Amino acid sequence: MTGKGSDAVCTFCGQTAGGKSSEQPNSCEYCGSSAGGYLRTVILPEAIGDSAVAYVEGATYPQILLRIARMLIDKHDDKLCGIAIIVMHMACEIATERSLSESFARKGIQYLEDPMAGFLNGYNIANDKVRNFYTSLTGDEIQNMPFWKKFIKSARRRNNVVHKGLSCSLEEAEESFKAVNDFLAHLTK
Repeated sequence: MTGKGSDAVCTFCGQTAGGKSSEQPNSCEYCGSSAGGYLRTVILPEAIGDSAVAYVEGATYPQILLRIARMLIDKHDDKLCGIAIIVMHMACEIATERSLSESFARKGIQYLEDPMAGFLNGYNIANDKVRNFYTSLTGDEIQNMPFWKKFIKSARRRNNVVHKGLSCSLEEAEESFKAVNDFLAHLTK
């Protein structure tokens, strides 16, 4: 749910759901999600500034995260560029998980989703194991897309920030933003 109105929005699929927001997980009537499907109020202005409400209205988590990354990049502060890249890749992992979940549902094999998730080490599609599983389930050979090499470069950049504490330049953050934006656009088409 965004800051206005009484309808809640599923944080997994972004669909408006009836009822009040809650801190307890409720299954979404559209996607059935209970993991990440919390129906609750999101108050970002306190966290990232007064203009944040416009960033959440009608947006899914990946969209919100990408917008927050854009805000961080637009501060033109190299110290925030690495954080922006981390946030961007969080959006990608959420979008990948949702795409896989939709594929399980489309194929009528939702019962396999939880057991199969146990075989994956997260939803970082730059990981060959995750990508191979994604490709097998969806039929989408994403590694052949024009943005893929730049996306992989961005994922390595993200790993360097997280695991080695390296910083990134504004130019690198912009490159990552373009690659991630193209990746998310592909997953949501």
